[in-house]
Amino acid sequence: MEINLNRKSGILLHPTALPGPFGIGEIGYDAYSFIDDLSEMGQRIWQVLPIGPADFYNSPYSSSSTFAGNHLLISLELLEQDDLLDTKDLDKYRIPNLSRVDFNKVIRTKMPILKKVSRDFKLRASEKMINSFKSFCDKESYWLDDYARYWALKDENNQSCWIDWKSFNPRKIESEFEAKVMQFIFHDQWSRLREYAREKGVKIVGDMPIYVGYDSADVCFNRDLFQLDMEGKMEYQGGCPPCNYQQEGQLWGTPLYNWDIHINSNFEWWRKRFRKLFEMVDSVRLDHFIGYARYYRIPLADKTAHNGEWIKSPGDQLFAAVKEEIEDFNVIAEDLGEITQEVLSLRDRCDFPGMRVLQFEPFENFSQSNFPKNSVLFTGTHDNDTLIGWLNSLGDEEMNQSSLTKKKLINLFGCSENDIHWEMIRYIYQSESNTVITPIQDILGEDSLARFNTPGTLSSDNWSWRLGDEKLTQFIKQKMSKLVEYYNRK
Repeated sequence: MEINLNRKSGILLHPTALPGPFGIGEIGYDAYSFIDDLSEMGQRIWQVLPIGPADFYNSPYSSSSTFAGNHLLISLELLEQDDLLDTKDLDKYRIPNLSRVDFNKVIRTKMPILKKVSRDFKLRASEKMINSFKSFCDKESYWLDDYARYWALKDENNQSCWIDWKSFNPRKIESEFEAKVMQFIFHDQWSRLREYAREKGVKIVGDMPIYVGYDSADVCFNRDLFQLDMEGKMEYQGGCPPCNYQQEGQLWGTPLYNWDIHINSNFEWWRKRFRKLFEMVDSVRLDHFIGYARYYRIPLADKTAHNGEWIKSPGDQLFAAVKEEIEDFNVIAEDLGEITQEVLSLRDRCDFPGMRVLQFEPFENFSQSNFPKNSVLFTGTHDNDTLIGWLNSLGDEEMNQSSLTKKKLINLFGCSENDIHWEMIRYIYQSESNTVITPIQDILGEDSLARFNTPGTLSSDNWSWRLGDEKLTQFIKQKMSKLVEYYNRK
């Protein structure tokens, strides 16, 4: 078989879902171990979701800063290794690796530790680390100063939204220092982890939500960049129109961009945003790529998305400006949903690979090669049911030639019901798509209980699933390795 050096494969697993002894996945020992697993399986990609500080509902797609890292991912074990934390403080917070993240409990137990580490930083950190911290603060000041100020003000105002604050001058500079230390530690740990991934031949695919959260440092200190009234309040919000999957559409509660201001600045904020993320990852998935061609504007007071309207976005100008800033602008366009030719044309003009998801494909696509090389093919995404859960949800009756049923897929692949998920994973590996990615739940054969997120819901199950200890068995790793070898995705 002819070797195609562009063919590669990867696994989707958000760091919060890693196993570990502190209630939530961290970017410490278990993350390094997962990279070892990826390497052993011949995988060249680790795809993650946005790694910024998540919102009240724990969604990584609504962050308090598009530049900051999620401090809850900081590894306590690496803090001990770096002499920033005592073993006795570490041991009392060890708990069994639970199958779900209890975010409230993690915040209650982990935040006091991180605050103590920040308070003691100047006393415990080595001279080399303190010098690195100072350099970090200088280099990242363009976003870090605002974020630290925002952090301190949130703390002083009982975590209320910035629109309700009486003053924007923090009373305690200690809180600003605390935020800067946590960000330094996160970025230091992430940088070390990424370097290890590179040594193992694994590239990290990050994720950029098109919008930022309203209650964020980005909006609070850059209000002119967003469609806000004179008081700083939103009149419109982002979202999606009604469709077959969401009959009322989606309301995201996110502010929309004042594109004229961005154009006049030659997209300065966007260039900084992209540059920052590309300093941390190798490629970027552009969430809701539709929004770069046109965005859906919904009146804030509406309870559904029916009355929204489409408005043109300056995608061509934006990407031209960013490409001048970033030489290796490697992105994946999440071109799913109500796609128009306008969106496809923007993607193709930029030569971005698009996304294909097996769960969205009609039956006839399974029996013919219908996936272009310049595409990324997924069995599913973080917003879909697991492959097993999806297969179990398919009806038994064939409504028409294109209808999908589990029985039709089993007959097509000539397999047993127990092996159908493996056959579908094999199917994407043998496809023409240069890149294929599988959520970790799918190679484990997990059912709907392992679904990572259900869009349009605020369930406590969203974002909370975790990989169990010893779930990624040697048998599974060898099976994935053989697929990589046979279909030349190494």
